[in-house]
Amino acid sequence: MVDTSVKETARGRAGTKRLHFDVSTGLKRVLGRELITDDEVAIFEMVKNSYDANATEVWLFFGESSVVIADNGCGMSLEDIQNKWLFVAYSSKREGRTGKDFRDVAADRSHYAGSKGVGRFSSDRLGQELILQSRPHGTRAKTVHLLTVDWQRFEKDDKEHFEQVPVTYAEAAEFELPAEMRRFGNKLRHGTVIELKRLRVHWDRQRLLELKASLAKLINPFGDGADSFSITIIAPGERQGDKQAEAKASKDDEDTVAGQIVNGQVGNFIFSALREKTTFIRVDIEDGHINTMLTDRGEIVYKIREPNPYKRLNHSGFRGEIYYLNRSAKVTFARRVGLPSVQFGSVFVFRNGFRVYPIGEDGDDWFGYNRRKQQGHSRFLGSREIIGRLDVFGSDEDFQEASSRNQGLIDSPAVRELREAFMEYCLKRLEKYVVPVSWVDKGESDTDDLSRLLTDDGRARVSAAVASLVDNDDVELLQYSKRLVGLLNERSEQFESSLVSLRSIAEKVGDASLLRRLEGAEKRFEELKKAEAEARKVADREREAAEAATGRAVIAEAAAKRSEAEAETERRRSSFLESVVSLDVKTILSLHHQATIYAVAIHQQIENLLAATADKKSIPREDVLKAVEQMAFLNRKVMAVTKFAARANFVLDSEKIKADFPAFIADYIDQIARTSGSARLKIELVNEHPGLEMTFNPMNAAIIVDNLISNARRARATRIKFELSPLERSGMVMKVSDNGNGIATGANKKRLFEMGYTTTHGSGLGLYHVRQVLGEMGGTIELDEDTERGAAFIIKVIGGKKPK
Repeated sequence: MVDTSVKETARGRAGTKRLHFDVSTGLKRVLGRELITDDEVAIFEMVKNSYDANATEVWLFFGESSVVIADNGCGMSLEDIQNKWLFVAYSSKREGRTGKDFRDVAADRSHYAGSKGVGRFSSDRLGQELILQSRPHGTRAKTVHLLTVDWQRFEKDDKEHFEQVPVTYAEAAEFELPAEMRRFGNKLRHGTVIELKRLRVHWDRQRLLELKASLAKLINPFGDGADSFSITIIAPGERQGDKQAEAKASKDDEDTVAGQIVNGQVGNFIFSALREKTTFIRVDIEDGHINTMLTDRGEIVYKIREPNPYKRLNHSGFRGEIYYLNRSAKVTFARRVGLPSVQFGSVFVFRNGFRVYPIGEDGDDWFGYNRRKQQGHSRFLGSREIIGRLDVFGSDEDFQEASSRNQGLIDSPAVRELREAFMEYCLKRLEKYVVPVSWVDKGESDTDDLSRLLTDDGRARVSAAVASLVDNDDVELLQYSKRLVGLLNERSEQFESSLVSLRSIAEKVGDASLLRRLEGAEKRFEELKKAEAEARKVADREREAAEAATGRAVIAEAAAKRSEAEAETERRRSSFLESVVSLDVKTILSLHHQATIYAVAIHQQIENLLAATADKKSIPREDVLKAVEQMAFLNRKVMAVTKFAARANFVLDSEKIKADFPAFIADYIDQIARTSGSARLKIELVNEHPGLEMTFNPMNAAIIVDNLISNARRARATRIKFELSPLERSGMVMKVSDNGNGIATGANKKRLFEMGYTTTHGSGLGLYHVRQVLGEMGGTIELDEDTERGAAFIIKVIGGKKPK
């Protein structure tokens, strides 16, 4: 609206007249090469135009002297070319696009990747001459409109008027495409083809590979087919190089091959694989709520819903997806993509389905999480640990890109909400799981499965993280993992603390069944503590009586008679002495003390089971299984004691010792397992570990070996092999393989380590006990599925140090 007082004043002045802007041909240079300062960005701008034209396919041809961008979009009529394409800075994309829901926007692309009407000048960055071919969709006319623009003619004289420089128009019956694009041309009924000639840059192999990698992040960097948009590169001059790259690359790794080849469809499907190997969070805003789902190595840990405080994002289609990259995931990423994840980028922002540059690029910190990480390196996630995508749909009023096309989004209230929502509900939510659950366990960074979290210690951490999250009246817990969040074994050191977390979760979801099981578990735990205390009292009394009867003098005399050679062997072997014919009195009393504790505890468990089931006609299998499991575990310890008593001069003043763990395992196999086993099963040992000092329970270590040998014997194996080797950063790997019948056909391999699950005629407790005791010492066990015959398991233990 014009101010009338100003208008009248202007009329009253003598000699006044209307003036107008005059545009010189130099505008082309400003809108072209000076605004679009990067060759890749220039290609992006032209691909964006294809996307905005509702194309489903774009083909990029790189010849010796030309570049062709062809799409199957809606195309242009002669009127469109005259009134829109040739109208500088005009964009039909701005017209009539407000008030739609983001789902409609995403479906019909009514919010566009570009909307300034200058993207067409990006072609000037690439070549001096442009030939445009276009045929509109939905018309019976077969005419292809041809427009030829010589950009050099705009540079002869900057004083010449922009509109005075002519462009050439003609008509054709069909699209004219290079022979190598015939497959695309045969099905091209409508769309636009732009050919650039007299190129300003040479597109060599390295430049094309970099372009392909960048295009993979432009749309669909996460292998999500929802965008229905594909980009294909054709470069005839690079086909020989592609063949050489294929020959050099690993035949087993298709992703690595794709990253080294120029020709073919652009895409990056590493992320679908990462979802099964690392922690992943997805957050979206819909219907006034923020919905969050966190997945860890394929397992949904939780789903929650809470009110959305960001009003400007209510109808924006906000959706964030972030992957936490532990060391294992980083190695997988680098191997398949061909470059480290940090060079690929971190969290990319997509506006209306298209990338906003340079957000997410290596070195960019638009969200500010790297500055934040400097304040707490061990508490916060930064660009080196995360990679992901943030989608938003909206108009320029809310989310507008800077005109330079590589400066991100212009600041606005909606953009500020976008940043805050990402930080508070995506990044920090991921942190609240990763830091207390994964970072506290050194071995988690090298693990691409849930084996370390399925132990009691791991499940306790997950339960605490979920409980902390839902300790808020606004948070509604919709779903949680029953595998990772549930009752621990009553023997676990974390049992009592986990009850608090589990009760909080059960009350949040109103799970009456879980609350009843918690009460039962608490009762069993109290009984277990009483049984253990009583067992120790009985054992202590018996030990005191035996010592009094024998006399301390006898013990001292027996100790004094040990030879110097035996003492030297004790120091050398850390845990064992050479086998002896008779054991000293102190050793006998020590082993008797342990056996008494376990035996009395078993007796008390039986009494508890009988008392709990009195007058009951039926008992739930789960209750019986838990009681039997406790007794079976204690019985395993009694059996281990008897083996120690027969072969080792081993003093157990406490249940845990500090010793060389691999050496202990090797000595136990060599001196006890071999001699106490059957002649039908040959036990082989290969120990290549230099040593790892740890604090551990020797009875638990014996249970690991004995259960694996027992399983092999039950599978009719004639040979079992233990191979011990070092693991990076102070750890041990033990591979245990046998030549038995293997895992039964149809067995659920994911359940092998669950209590009571068996594929043989066994109790289903052996592998469960192995995983439990390994979990207590920071170890894991997993099935080696690459074994052709028999069964094999990989055991990893991390956390010790090299012996002095």
